[in-house]
Amino acid sequence: MAENASITPIEKLGPEYEEALALSGLIDDVEDTTPLEPRRYRYTEGESICSAGDTAECLWIIVNGSVAIKLNGQTLFVRRRNEVIGEQHLAGNGYQRVYDLVANESIVDVLVIDRTNIETHPEAGIIWRNIAKIISIKLRNTTRKTASLSRHLADDTRILHAYTNQYALSRRMQSGSEQQAEYLIERAIIWFSDVVGFSKFTLNTPPERVADIVQRFFNAQTSPVLDRGGHIDKFIGDGLMAFWVMKGKVEDASSICSDAVRAAEQSVKNVNEIRIGNEPLALRIGLHIGLVVSGDFGSATRHQFTMIGTEVNKAARLEQIHSEDILDGHSKLGSIRVSREFWNELDTVSRKKFSKKLTARAKNIGVMELFTN
Repeated sequence: MAENASITPIEKLGPEYEEALALSGLIDDVEDTTPLEPRRYRYTEGESICSAGDTAECLWIIVNGSVAIKLNGQTLFVRRRNEVIGEQHLAGNGYQRVYDLVANESIVDVLVIDRTNIETHPEAGIIWRNIAKIISIKLRNTTRKTASLSRHLADDTRILHAYTNQYALSRRMQSGSEQQAEYLIERAIIWFSDVVGFSKFTLNTPPERVADIVQRFFNAQTSPVLDRGGHIDKFIGDGLMAFWVMKGKVEDASSICSDAVRAAEQSVKNVNEIRIGNEPLALRIGLHIGLVVSGDFGSATRHQFTMIGTEVNKAARLEQIHSEDILDGHSKLGSIRVSREFWNELDTVSRKKFSKKLTARAKNIGVMELFTN
């Protein structure tokens, strides 16, 4: 507002209303405000000031309380004391409101100024200039808020990707932001891996050193899995669960199983290159394919997208089999163990990599047939 703006007292409005009119910016540099004939109105919380689709015939200045600007029931902005609202839709002849304006507090006092009084005012050009300035300020502030929200959204997205996988995100998006991911029965490759003997180092090694090693061996596995189209389900201590979902034709399973094998081979190599002193780390991996139930599982207040079922348990037991569990076949277990069902899906070249056939007793599963490298 210009410092020398002249404000003509308006009968019966009272000082509070005059102040709101002056501070709103609408009458900056206007010599005579009398022709505007502002009128006082009071609303209670939840009452509609105007609705989308109404003809824009006036604007309002908030004297007390606040007003919510809504679109399809969602609050976009909240305007407060001494702010102008409803000005953006006055420029067009018979222009319609786009938003709902709703009283946002128990008592909301406003001044109403009709468009016709602005158009017929002797200083209409100045008032329209002031309206344009008000709109410009709001647009600038909105642009800043949008930029800030974009930064927050980017930060939130990075955090979200750090705590869940892309497949889980897509499933949740399909279910809607307020819904858990629906439960599906899917055919999937399940991967369980574990770093051999790492636990013995944890209590006698500085925590920062433990954290560094853990990050290194998880990075060593995560990159090959993601590079080959897999998804990380969760980290379990020094173990990892991952999966590939069979979405294409049945014959595509062979190609996806081969991708899982290549990811496993690279992970074993990567982890083996990590040493504690002169002792290299080693990795065990179990790979199985079968039908699983996927979706958001948990309590009413906290849940997580994952896969459950007998086939998931089989993959976990494959990784955990030790020499003493072997019933028949080669006594030496390789770093990668695959189930009979997984082996059946492999091409001839990949099958040759897993030429050792064994049967073993797996806890809570029974006798399993497996192949190892």
